Amino acid sequence: MSSFNPGLPDGTEDFEGVKAQELEELRSLFLNFFYKNNCELVVPSLIEFSETIGGDFNESLKDYAYSFSDENLKNISIRPDISQQIARIDLQQGAKDKKKYCYFGETLRKTKDSLTKSKIAFKTGVEIFGKISITDEIDLIKLMLLSLKKAGKYKMTISLGRTEPLSEILNGLNLSVNENRRLKKIIASKSKTDLEEFFSSKDLSTRSLMEIENLIEVNGKIECLKYLKKHKNKVFQASARKIEKIIKNLPASIDYHLDFSDFPGFDYHSGLVFSVHVVGFGFSIAKGGQYKSMQNHIVREAIGFDVNVSSLTKLNK
Repeated sequence: MSSFNPGLPDGTEDFEGVKAQELEELRSLFLNFFYKNNCELVVPSLIEFSETIGGDFNESLKDYAYSFSDENLKNISIRPDISQQIARIDLQQGAKDKKKYCYFGETLRKTKDSLTKSKIAFKTGVEIFGKISITDEIDLIKLMLLSLKKAGKYKMTISLGRTEPLSEILNGLNLSVNENRRLKKIIASKSKTDLEEFFSSKDLSTRSLMEIENLIEVNGKIECLKYLKKHKNKVFQASARKIEKIIKNLPASIDYHLDFSDFPGFDYHSGLVFSVHVVGFGFSIAKGGQYKSMQNHIVREAIGFDVNVSSLTKLNK
């Protein structure tokens, strides 16, 4: 980003010359690769009504969005995320069979990207809707990793986790939405002191506290899944088996890391969650996972990923 540009607000940037050309080349590279893998292109609107942004499953998305009133005094928001827009479009089409979409576009968030230091990011990605199987999970991860390999010769590590075990514990605590969010942040920080203080202040079950502390330790390589595999809860066991299968299907050149207590992205994921990191940089260049979309009581399963193309332009330097 330019060190001085009086025409731009803080956290924004122009793409010009070589930078603009590289951005266009990456756009073409990703979309052409997605087309070859039977993805249908969707170009969603940059704005939508604030009350519907994020759908019924992701209220937290509103926290990241810039909003304003239009000439009809309706509250409008600029998208901080594109995948939920694709979910809205899929539901509006009334599709019942499996659908596979791709996209490329800008997002605007209230927080700055860790590498580009910009609030604006160019994102590209793929979303699959329908009954999601373990095969879909594996295929989508392979598609993401192959597309990133085409974009640059990065030494990548993928972080993998599943939300089901943690959700199983949290659902039994009967916390409010805000309390649940606060607890998730504490768990993600892996601070046992803060975790114990939270449980004590809410007079929550010590057994649930112990379960969460054990889950925090499910962190590392495939060996850390032993706790889940031996757990009496079948949800824990199933999560371990699914993650094992994904690990065994990863390309040999890709390193991996498991984490069952810290999940990237927004709060709408349920099931598989993943992010891709490049060696030497403390940020993700791609992330995604499973979620559900709902409209008029119609629920669709989905899985997708997005690539931060703006970060790639910095990384390629």
